[in-house]
Amino acid sequence: MPLPESSDDAPLPTDVPKDAAEALVCFLTQHVRALMSPHADPVPSCPRCGGAQIHKKGYAPLQTGPLPTYQCEGCDHYFSRLSGTPLSGHRIRRSAEELITMLPQAIGCPEAARRLGVMERTIRNTVRMFRRWVLELDPSGHHERHIRLGGRFTAVRDQAPPVVDEQIAYEDVALTAKLLEDFETIHSNKHFPMPDCPACGADRLVTKGTFSGFARFKCASCGKQFNRRTGTPFTRNRKVYERQRALIRYLGLPLSITQLAEIVGGDHGNVARLIREFRERCDQLDPTGQLSHRIRAGARPAEDTPCIQCGARHVRFDVRGITPGKCAVCGRLISMC
Repeated sequence: MPLPESSDDAPLPTDVPKDAAEALVCFLTQHVRALMSPHADPVPSCPRCGGAQIHKKGYAPLQTGPLPTYQCEGCDHYFSRLSGTPLSGHRIRRSAEELITMLPQAIGCPEAARRLGVMERTIRNTVRMFRRWVLELDPSGHHERHIRLGGRFTAVRDQAPPVVDEQIAYEDVALTAKLLEDFETIHSNKHFPMPDCPACGADRLVTKGTFSGFARFKCASCGKQFNRRTGTPFTRNRKVYERQRALIRYLGLPLSITQLAEIVGGDHGNVARLIREFRERCDQLDPTGQLSHRIRAGARPAEDTPCIQCGARHVRFDVRGITPGKCAVCGRLISMC
């Protein structure tokens, strides 16, 4: 299960030794500066398919400076060096180096948010993304262990502990990172890099401002106006952006619809619909079906699936063909579909 949120008054570990803190800051600063370099070379590989046939597509005019953009010849994916990192699509990148200096400090998220002038939730989520990213850069976990900002409960390990409890399900970090990057790109209000036309596939587009917070485009070839959500399962969604985004990290866990509705808010029908939409989007990103197969949310229950009310493993599912299960101990009705 995902690690619990830390409370504002939860005890924090002490600062790491000075040498270790300096090593962590230097390690991350070098990587961040390389990612945000205005130089287009060296050309990175595609973060989606790993392809090496990459075309340079100009620069994105960010407040932090021009950022080179690229397009993969193999999968047509537009990206920058920031794609798939904690700095992709986040305002925090303007204060990236200041945030990095705080990572080895034993301070809470509220204090860090006050110093950087952002919301506490932004700091909490960003620290978790930095932890995942550091584990990708340093799989040994040496540098990740020295991150103190936000307390130990902000950690999300990319690998399960050496001794795995079979009754504990761990977040699918790779699935979360993939879908978060795609979700942020689709819902971005930035016009660059431009997508291809979803109607004819042409790349000759003109910008048409923003509507409802989404960047709009017009195809110079077929005349279609669209935003990045057009052609995706999210096209007609209204006012559920935060709920959709919050649901992403739980998609790889075998949680019931009832549990997910309680976690992210909303009724059971909307949560079930959002899960279906993410499955459809996964199939668009990976037609082989391997990505969507990793979504376990709303999975059918097993014989030992515990009751979400009392934890007892005596839930009778599919009694006389009825989908909801009923706990034999507390009587709670549970839906897993």
